[in-house]
Amino acid sequence: MNILFQVAIRNVFRNRRRSLFTLSAIAVGLAVVLVITGVSNAFYRFSIENAVNVKIGALQIHKTGYLSNVSSNPLEFNFEYSEALLTKIENVTGVKAAGGRIIFRGLVSNGRNQALFFGSAVDVAREKLVCPRWLGSLTDGSRPLEPNDIGQVMVGQELARSLNVAPNGQLTEASDSDPNRVPGEFLNLSGASPQGRQNAVDVQVKGLTRSLLPLEEKRSVTLPLSVAQSLLGLEGKVTEIAVAIDDLDRLAVVQQNLQKVLGPEFEVSSWSEVQPFLRDVLFRQKIMISIVSVILFILVLFVIANTMTMAVFERTREIGTMLSVGIKRRQIQTIFFAESVFVGVVGAFAGTLLGIFIVVVLSFVGIPFGSEGYSEGMLYPFVEIVFTLSAFTVAVFCAALAGIFPARRASNMNPVDALRAS
Repeated sequence: MNILFQVAIRNVFRNRRRSLFTLSAIAVGLAVVLVITGVSNAFYRFSIENAVNVKIGALQIHKTGYLSNVSSNPLEFNFEYSEALLTKIENVTGVKAAGGRIIFRGLVSNGRNQALFFGSAVDVAREKLVCPRWLGSLTDGSRPLEPNDIGQVMVGQELARSLNVAPNGQLTEASDSDPNRVPGEFLNLSGASPQGRQNAVDVQVKGLTRSLLPLEEKRSVTLPLSVAQSLLGLEGKVTEIAVAIDDLDRLAVVQQNLQKVLGPEFEVSSWSEVQPFLRDVLFRQKIMISIVSVILFILVLFVIANTMTMAVFERTREIGTMLSVGIKRRQIQTIFFAESVFVGVVGAFAGTLLGIFIVVVLSFVGIPFGSEGYSEGMLYPFVEIVFTLSAFTVAVFCAALAGIFPARRASNMNPVDALRAS
């Protein structure tokens, strides 16, 4: 058997051009898969960190039953917001910070027109710790909310355009097109308490926010927690507490520990449970990357199969000679199969090294990334060891699979016909 493998390896080096072409196809294909996966992993992590650090928070705490009734009347699931509760939460290992919020719906008016809005009332001082980049979505010229602000809000830029308001009455695109409409800076917010009592409050627009979601820009209003508590009759209460953690890779562990500490009265949800839309988008992205990887491996498989088949045709007389001197068909099949496996292993090894090298370089340098709704940052590609080993194994398997048909074709040749071939 060792002699057969020696013959196979000798044949690989004897036909250097063909072997190099096949090896290059495997190496380049595997390297591309690793690089694409590395960039995809970087974007996946960046998207999660962006969502977690800009708006959502790694974990959210609600009263039990909140998420299943969020579309009806979420204000009914309010609870006391106290320093004792915050201390209890922040004492859990892995928790970095926590801050209260009230999420509600209401009507906003500029005195002439009104629209539905989705309000997000935050504890400004703590929100900066829970979501460090929560002010990264502000438009140029806007001012952020400060802990001592009482009557100021931040409004989605599309909502501001529709109501013709701007911070300090600054010109907007809408007012540029209509110079007779001077933008205002005050709005009236109205909402209902959990018992249905209506109330309203006047606020000043301090900043405009942008988002990847068009509906959010058309409906969002961010305001201090105290303003919403007064508007909704929820003094000293919140509907959720957002939590920041030290390491997103330990999200499940921290979530479980936090749930044990808080007990059945509360439900602790991860960012993916709170934002299933974002989770599904990222999942579909992973599916698309997987499909691209499969296509690349299929192309590599066909390249190897085609090259090995050509090798069979080129070596027809050689195969006939081996058969005529008594070499068994199974041994000839083993020789050709071994050639495919050897080229596959060498090509996969070279491709793995090349792919890891490119990923490491990109991870060190970084890829600048930024778009509307995302705070600008850098992508740092990475691949996991398990995936790298799996890709290497699949590449070798594809090479072996591609060599089966040519090997069988060579072993099934008629010695007389093979010797007659020109």
